Amino acid sequence: MKKLNLVDNGDFSKGLKGWRVENWNGQFSANLGKKELSFEIQEPGKDSWALQFCSDVSLKEGESYIFAMKAKADSPRTLNVNIKKNSRKYLPYANGRIIDLSTDWQDYYWKFTMKEVDDGTALLSFDMGGNTTSWSLKDVSLKVATEEDLGRGYRGRIQKNSGYFNAPNEPWELRFHSLDGKLRKVLDKGKGGEGMRAYPRLDQSGVMVVKEVKE
Repeated sequence: MKKLNLVDNGDFSKGLKGWRVENWNGQFSANLGKKELSFEIQEPGKDSWALQFCSDVSLKEGESYIFAMKAKADSPRTLNVNIKKNSRKYLPYANGRIIDLSTDWQDYYWKFTMKEVDDGTALLSFDMGGNTTSWSLKDVSLKVATEEDLGRGYRGRIQKNSGYFNAPNEPWELRFHSLDGKLRKVLDKGKGGEGMRAYPRLDQSGVMVVKEVKE
């Protein structure tokens, strides 16, 4: 049985249906090809979030997912990909990825588990600002992971620069939990708004979770 793609129109067969372009302090255009999009950067802005291509996805607490996409660029560049709460706080759900694009189509995918309460309008965002290089995207998907998926170990297919998270705008902690959910330690913390931060390297099995905290 084919698994349902939770990204509406992830193959762009219906044009830009289900997607939106957000120019915050720059300018770009999304140009439709044959089930793919090319993004022409006219004004890059200063920050990665200055230019965003977004869609809404529905996530359930405790569910594990596989996110996948194909992309290339006119010349090598990085791209920020986030799945997060669509609010001023921008609480990350899937740990932001900074991926390296090359001039050839490449597959990118990773798995994550939703650690927050259900969110029917979570934001999938491709942040492309701060860089003048145009790029292309196709075959975007988000699917519920099966037991077989979870047992595969996707480590070799996760982009080498994927060890980043997008810090919320409110005070936060990076917490390390055991595989059975018990809190082991707080690895990092901040006052909010620090942007993309690198995960620490650990030689222990467990799960790192970004949580907002009250001061």
